[in-house]
Amino acid sequence: METLTGLEALESRRDTKTLLQYAKYKRMQAHPMHERTSMPTKCRLKRESFLHQARRLERRDPDLMEQATAPISIPTTLPTWKRKEFPEICTTVPGILQKQVQSEAERKALTLEYISQTYPNEEWTHAYTDGSAEKATRNGGGGILICRKDAAPIKKSIATGKFSTNYKAEAEALKEAAGVLKNSLMLPGDTICRKIVIFSDALSVLQALSNPQNQDVSELATALTTLQQSTEKTVIQWIPSHCNIQGNEEADRLAKEGGKLPQENQQVTFGEAKTIVKEKQRKRWLQQHPQYNPRDSYYQLSRKDQVIIVRLRTGHCRLRHHMFSKFHIGDTPVCHCGIADMTVEHLLQHCPIHQKLRAETWSADTPVQEKIFGTLQSLRCTTDFIRSSGVPV
Repeated sequence: METLTGLEALESRRDTKTLLQYAKYKRMQAHPMHERTSMPTKCRLKRESFLHQARRLERRDPDLMEQATAPISIPTTLPTWKRKEFPEICTTVPGILQKQVQSEAERKALTLEYISQTYPNEEWTHAYTDGSAEKATRNGGGGILICRKDAAPIKKSIATGKFSTNYKAEAEALKEAAGVLKNSLMLPGDTICRKIVIFSDALSVLQALSNPQNQDVSELATALTTLQQSTEKTVIQWIPSHCNIQGNEEADRLAKEGGKLPQENQQVTFGEAKTIVKEKQRKRWLQQHPQYNPRDSYYQLSRKDQVIIVRLRTGHCRLRHHMFSKFHIGDTPVCHCGIADMTVEHLLQHCPIHQKLRAETWSADTPVQEKIFGTLQSLRCTTDFIRSSGVPV
């Protein structure tokens, strides 16, 4: 059932919540539970305490035990009046659609055309940033590429921490780029235009920057504000990833090199710990369910249609055979046609009562596997057939 629906079991979700609450207590220095997280647990014969469960779960992932915890504090957001000096944030490129409906070549052509028209090289300094982390949770790295007029480009790789998410790596790369650009502008005879555009494929970071109340990127916002004050204009422009755009690909390569640099065990905030815990739990679930297919057409159906398909796939439904054999409900497992038991296969393939409807729904003979595990069109035909038949499943 978990494999079919892609949902974690309640026990697994409880484990995730336990680890998250434990990580929160370790960072809440004024909370009564904070001190207990560092004390030995009391032995109980009948049941485990919260600390017993949390530490047992934490021992499964040594990475969680090695993290240096950053206390939860009230971060300061950028004052509203300083937002007037904040760079422009652009999170779209005209014509760019979802990857599923647009080829890589189309996305690249549209992006390059937009860049050449909006940010011509003669007037703008182009900078590219990217970030990555090993398994999205550790050994983060950031890459910065700054293209200068009539000068060699500036390339830089940085390490963003032993325990780092992709989000943190992307944000740190942007902050480092802002610092490098600011320092370059102060050098005599610099070849950097006073109009700067920083290209990044980290849409989530740019969306966070667009929200003045977001406290996760307050340090990054301050760095960008300082840069804006030194330039004629600064723009942070989103571009699609993995489209073979030369600057973005080079920044990605530099970010991977940054991940190989010596890493410091920096303090991990609760937000970062939450991302790491959820990612580890998700990967554990995927290892336990190797047959899970995230591209199953089932996930494109409406909720009502998904219920029908799951019941047909598992056989746990209200058809006579299941109700009689499992729950002893009803007088007989036999179908209304009187020929055979009312099973999923009998209803979809053989029942003469629904022969006309079956022929109208499927013009050619279709195996039962295709009807309940096939393409999106096949699944919709099956759900339409069930509804039209009036048979409750």
